[in-house]
Amino acid sequence: MKPENPSSVAGIKIGWASADITPAKSALLRGQFHARVSEAILDPLTVTALAIESGKGQSSQKVIMVSCDLININDFNEEGSSDNLLDNVRNLLKESLPELRSERIFMNATHTHTAPYLNSYIDSKKIYGIELDALSPSACVKYISERIAKAAREAWESRKPGGISFGLGQAVVGHNRVEVDFSGNAMMYGGTNRPVFSHVEGYEDHSVNLLYTWNNQRKLTGVVINIACPSQVTSALYKISADFWHDTRKELSQRLGKGIYFLPQCSSAGDQSPDMLVGKKAEERMQRIMQRDSAIGIDLQRMEQRKQVAIRIADAVTSVLPYMKENIEWNPVVDHRMSEVNLTRRHIGISEVDSALKKAAEWKIKYEQMLLEIKKNPSIREKPHWYKDVTQTYRMMERGYLVKERYELEKRQPKMATEIHVLRIGDVVFATNPFELYLDFGMRIKGRSPAIQTFLVQLSGSGTYLPSSRSVAGGAYGADPASNLIGPEGGQELVEKTLEMINSVWK
Repeated sequence: MKPENPSSVAGIKIGWASADITPAKSALLRGQFHARVSEAILDPLTVTALAIESGKGQSSQKVIMVSCDLININDFNEEGSSDNLLDNVRNLLKESLPELRSERIFMNATHTHTAPYLNSYIDSKKIYGIELDALSPSACVKYISERIAKAAREAWESRKPGGISFGLGQAVVGHNRVEVDFSGNAMMYGGTNRPVFSHVEGYEDHSVNLLYTWNNQRKLTGVVINIACPSQVTSALYKISADFWHDTRKELSQRLGKGIYFLPQCSSAGDQSPDMLVGKKAEERMQRIMQRDSAIGIDLQRMEQRKQVAIRIADAVTSVLPYMKENIEWNPVVDHRMSEVNLTRRHIGISEVDSALKKAAEWKIKYEQMLLEIKKNPSIREKPHWYKDVTQTYRMMERGYLVKERYELEKRQPKMATEIHVLRIGDVVFATNPFELYLDFGMRIKGRSPAIQTFLVQLSGSGTYLPSSRSVAGGAYGADPASNLIGPEGGQELVEKTLEMINSVWK
């Protein structure tokens, strides 16, 4: 029975804040094999923080969820996740919010491919094998950490009595991006018009999990939006951009008014993208004929695709909204757990190492030839994106050596420590993981979860791919040895441990 006077209920407190985390100077953009130095700001990168407090004294629950328009939260090293951005934010908040334990703060990235390269341990501008004029990854970490911490602190300090409601919408955004031929070989974005095309490799999840927050006057204050798709429509740009989440915020603000916060989350979507494989021509035609206004010099069709994605997400949010105001919970159960679990590393065979090293040697010859040519002809540096080919060659060479390093690491350390969070709010649960988690694993968690709705939150850390067994068998990009720290066995361990933690907050 819902109370007539929410302010009389000793329930939860909710606070929101957001901030612009866009670097003012040119930065190296992460998300392609080749380097990209940002040449402009297409739209701002945003951090959004939601603070929740329930109860009093020793039994109180305090947590801050943070979403960032970044490709990942932490870069990775060969020992595992290199938690530099998250640690920076936690250390900054430890000083200003001593009442909030560090493990009560967790973050996620939306996986835009047009955000800065972040790594506290890299001061060099030569990380792509050649020096480039851009902010170093460590400078970007410092700049962005301070702004994230400020937003999180503001969210915590702004918390007031309120309530939550939750709902489920539908929006076609993510599509499985792997094509499989009759021989079982898989290819990311493979051509489905080939005679050997057999099927699309995996499932697609078009659900939109929604958590709405309200003040004690029953006014909407914010929405958590959880979809199984990374934000990478305009992913090849040399411009900083939040991709379709910028368009989504804009669309929702026009519909619902200013002052409402939107916190995006990417559910398990390691094998998903906004681009469809079958029916692509028809979709591209619709984007062309529905194209609205745009005078900027980039791919207008891609910009239209972003707007269409934003409309679909906004439709899901607003179609559910009328029912939410009548189903507000003012005193939901809030229970947060954090655990560091050990997951089995990706198994790599010696034949895979030999093959990778052979390819690396070939790439090394090409890379050294390119360096020599640039040295002989300095005028090459005057051409637009002159560094594209040489940096891609360098990264391809690096990937070969990565396979050998990971082969040796698995022998020394067969398990990798991984931070997982589970947060129950009423009848819904949030469960994080640091990976680009293939959808198969996400559906196993959702299918067995006792919650009415399960919000899976990937990219809470390094963002390395975690592929399913069938993906490894197919061999497409994302399931190859150079792309993974954890393999399918570790993925199932993640499923079981996550469910164990979810069940623990349901007792």
